[in-house]
Amino acid sequence: MSSSDASPLPDLRRVVTGHNDAGIAIVRSDGTVPRKESGFAGVSGNPLWITDKVPTDDNTGDVDGTTRTADGDLGLFMHNGTALRYTDLAPGTRVPMHRTTSLDYNVLIKGKIILEMEDGSETLFETPGDVVIQRGTIHAWRNPGPGWTRWVTVLVDAKPAVVGDKVLGTEIRA
Repeated sequence: MSSSDASPLPDLRRVVTGHNDAGIAIVRSDGTVPRKESGFAGVSGNPLWITDKVPTDDNTGDVDGTTRTADGDLGLFMHNGTALRYTDLAPGTRVPMHRTTSLDYNVLIKGKIILEMEDGSETLFETPGDVVIQRGTIHAWRNPGPGWTRWVTVLVDAKPAVVGDKVLGTEIRA
C-alpha cells in the first residue's frame, strides 16, 4: 500500500494504569500506538495490549503489553491469553474469509463494515458501538465505503469449535 493509501484515521491514544511503590494508583504511560500494515492492501492496525495468560498478572508493572508477540492463530492473539487490537480498513477493501480459535469481541468505532459469513449472508454495521461476537466461525470483513472504517477487537484464546466430530481449527481462504 502506498503512503497515499494509508489510513487517514489518527493513531490511537493508549493510557495504561498501574501502581507506584507505595501502592497508589497512577498512570504508568500515556501515548499513541502507531498503526502497522497487515500485509493485506488497505488493512492496518496494531495490538494495543496482549496478555500472556488468563487470569493475567496485574503485578507486571514494567511490562508493556505491546512488547509481547502474539503466538495465536494468524498472529492475532496469545495462546492462553488475550489481545486488544484495532483495525483500520480502506473503502472498498475486504479482509479474506478466516477463522481463529478465539472468542472475538468486535466493536465498531467509525465508518461502516459488512460482516460476510460462510453461508453467504451479509450484515451491515454502521452505528459506532455496534458489536459482533465471533465464536470460531469463518467470516470476512468488507468496507462498503465511502470512508475508512475502524473497529476494536478483544480476542480471547478459546478451544476450537466442534461440529459433530469435526474440529473447526484455524483457516484462511484467499
